Amino acid sequence: MASGNAAKRTKLDVDDPTVAAFIDRVNTEYETVHLAFEEQFWGTKMALQGDAPDAFSTQKLSETKAAMEVFLGQPELMKECQGFLDANSGSDLQRTVLTVFKRTFSCYQMADQEALALRKHTTEVEDELNSRRNLMRLGYTDPTSGEFVEKSSVGLRTLMRTAEDEAVRKAAWEGLRSIGQFILDNKFLDVVKGRNQVAKKLGYKDFFDYKVTQAEGFSKDALFDILDTLRKGTDGLVDKARARLADEKGASALEPWNTSFMMAGSIEKELDPYGHGLARSQARRLNMLTHRAGTFPLRNPSSRGVGASRSLALDTKEQP
Repeated sequence: MASGNAAKRTKLDVDDPTVAAFIDRVNTEYETVHLAFEEQFWGTKMALQGDAPDAFSTQKLSETKAAMEVFLGQPELMKECQGFLDANSGSDLQRTVLTVFKRTFSCYQMADQEALALRKHTTEVEDELNSRRNLMRLGYTDPTSGEFVEKSSVGLRTLMRTAEDEAVRKAAWEGLRSIGQFILDNKFLDVVKGRNQVAKKLGYKDFFDYKVTQAEGFSKDALFDILDTLRKGTDGLVDKARARLADEKGASALEPWNTSFMMAGSIEKELDPYGHGLARSQARRLNMLTHRAGTFPLRNPSSRGVGASRSLALDTKEQP
């Protein structure tokens, strides 16, 4: 009897060739639009130079992003995917893939034409802001020579952790702060307003509520309830830590350009600032790539190289 049940489960849990074809088709088509977007994203983000002068541009970034979102937002894909799920088609693994497909497609469904137009405009403003930020001349003014020294944000943070001279640490901190004013001067608030307008058109309180709901499945109010519980359980710990730091290192240790230096310890100063900063930068970039991609292995389970290269990402971070 037991063996009969096992055989029955095995018979029922088999790959459906029609579902397999759908999964492969979606992943193959998605790979094309996603790769085009990612190449433009990193090309503009890192100010890369391609084979042609206009290989990477803000306009192409906006166009490839729009193409990816149009693909994921196709009502026909959602309908076909839902049809397979409703019919309980395919193996357990195939239905798992279809469930992730459905979740991904649902994040990009947008029937409101005004919301679509707002999203397109906001994306263009955001891409232009990112392009200008990539070309921003960042660094600090040397307090001794008065000369401007170019440094990346990673290099400035490294200086704040390792420079013996407080004046240099403060100059590095001021260099970092200049990023905030720069993006404000380049329509960052327009991006915020546009995102919130899109979210409200879709029935959410604001963009943050939209993002949390899409990514986590519950509202921002529910998230804040969770965070409030954590806050209440840790109240006073930061104040105690700051008080102890001031007691041990002096009140100036609480200045924003001094805190990381005072807490770093001797090992930070002994490490090569450039190599150490590079390692941190690489680790941060790897984390960013992992977070941004959010990639699920969604190839047809019976295909060769499951999830190796062609996969559909639940990339809610890239929504406006």
